Amino acid sequence: MTGVLDVSGPVAARRISDYVAPSAFGASLGPAPADVIALTSGSPAAEAFPAAKLAEAFTAVLTDPARAPRALDYSAHQGHAGLREFIAGLEGVDAGRVVITNGALHALALPVLAGLDPGDQVVVENPLYPLALKVLQLPGAVPVPIDIDGDGLRVDLLADRLRAGLRPRAVYVVPDFHNPTGVTLSAQRRLDLVELAERYGFLVVSDNPYRWLRGHGDPVPDLDLASRQVVHSNTFSKVFGPGLRVGWTVLPESLVRPALEVRSRLDQHASSLTQEALAELVARRGFFDAVAGRAAALYAERGEIWVDALRSALGDRVRIEQPAGGLFSWPAFPGLADTTEFATRLLAAGVATVPGAQFTSTGGTDAPQHLRASFGQNTPPRLLRAAQIFAEVYSALDSEGRA
Repeated sequence: MTGVLDVSGPVAARRISDYVAPSAFGASLGPAPADVIALTSGSPAAEAFPAAKLAEAFTAVLTDPARAPRALDYSAHQGHAGLREFIAGLEGVDAGRVVITNGALHALALPVLAGLDPGDQVVVENPLYPLALKVLQLPGAVPVPIDIDGDGLRVDLLADRLRAGLRPRAVYVVPDFHNPTGVTLSAQRRLDLVELAERYGFLVVSDNPYRWLRGHGDPVPDLDLASRQVVHSNTFSKVFGPGLRVGWTVLPESLVRPALEVRSRLDQHASSLTQEALAELVARRGFFDAVAGRAAALYAERGEIWVDALRSALGDRVRIEQPAGGLFSWPAFPGLADTTEFATRLLAAGVATVPGAQFTSTGGTDAPQHLRASFGQNTPPRLLRAAQIFAEVYSALDSEGRA
């Protein structure tokens, strides 16, 4: 019938059709029981957050006649000056290189959008944090996976590829307590990676939100910001709470203005109120370190309980390393070619995990034999019960000849 409007709704922009899921990450394994023990989330434990101190800080800001108007007004694109000064102290740089962001993913997206063109190649870890692939889709970058091992990204393999002609625009790494594997990029590899970046002219993006959660061993310095080829992306999420949505990126001076140009076309700035409250808190000497230290100790205890329980329950049917920090374990099950069915049955039995295959888009690793299991949000009794369920479900698979 002529003259009838199409009421099916507007058609999405053509570029959105290119935003297909770059990996299976987040694929549903089925309905979860009501009291499921969730080992899926990268969120920290709520009891580690300084909720009372945050309430005090927000109240102090909103009841201060001098600060309340500022906290409820627009903010500068680059962020709160006092908060940037604190971050600059953490990072050992001039505050002019710090941009406050809306969380960690935004801290990754700004340098990616400011520094990459369509078709640029970006080296990524394999396995990797899958949401990084979604960010790389924004400028139309092309991921190039390179394997990792117990010391992080195989920088030697990257060097081989570079000598053979690979010319990436950037390299993306999660150096401390990697998501999903929990491994840490070694000090020597960090030095070698920066040296390669300076020789071949690519950007190194260090996405390091778990840096503050070291439970064992000595800290390893992050990628060296003295190099003009290095970016740090980070966040307050793992220490103060992801709901605050405040992170930061430290950029080479040449990328600060381009990143702010991008930002001015998107979100303008992070919450003025939240920035003001966080600035109130971190101005208290030692506060950030104390909160981060307590959180790191909590996760170290839970990680040890979890790893010991899983080893005790499964014996040689599991291989699992004790992470030195962070929130993730990466158990391998040599008897399984792919853990997806195992994870599906675990969910039905009351434990939610993420199959390792969801952390690679290209294969080429033993990731499908792994599960990612996050121990941070669960109490010791729940972790012990989860390990028992792992053993029960694995035994059922074994009895069926599936393991």
